[in-house]
Amino acid sequence: MTPEPARFQRRTVLVKRQLQLKYIGMVFLSVLISSLIVGGDIYYSIAHRVLAVDPSLASVISQFNVIILVKLILYLGLMILISLYVSHRFAGPIFRFERSAQAVSGGDLTHRVALRTGDELMELQDEFNAMVASLQSLVEKDRTLSRRLAERVTAAAKKLPEGAAAAREDLESIRLELEHLTSAFKL
Repeated sequence: MTPEPARFQRRTVLVKRQLQLKYIGMVFLSVLISSLIVGGDIYYSIAHRVLAVDPSLASVISQFNVIILVKLILYLGLMILISLYVSHRFAGPIFRFERSAQAVSGGDLTHRVALRTGDELMELQDEFNAMVASLQSLVEKDRTLSRRLAERVTAAAKKLPEGAAAAREDLESIRLELEHLTSAFKL
């Protein structure tokens, strides 16, 4: 049984800068557009009615415009911080999966993905680790089989008569290939 990898603390906020900035931009624009459409419509409707009833309230509406503009800027700033936090919760695991895929593609079948508690994509972590464990098991079986075949080839080569040097060399070559078959994998 493979021990569980140690958990870690990410210190970098923009782990995958391009992905996170794209995500933050999309969230920011969607919130800005929806705020301007809904808020602008509500504001226009209320201001239009108020000014229709009492035109002397124009200075109050002007002061209200400044307050609304300041609040909009604060809300959008808060939205950027929230989207940065949410993007970090996705970008960190994606970064870890990329690193893990590189390790596994390099032949390290002992490597497992280790996400922080509370990160997104925990189910994918479990599936990825199960996949790598399955690959590790299959390669271990193949390695065992290739070792047994190499031993059988060695035994068959020993049984050949003294004059069968060419056949012995062929069998030795086959044995070496069998031993090399799964040597690229770290099990």
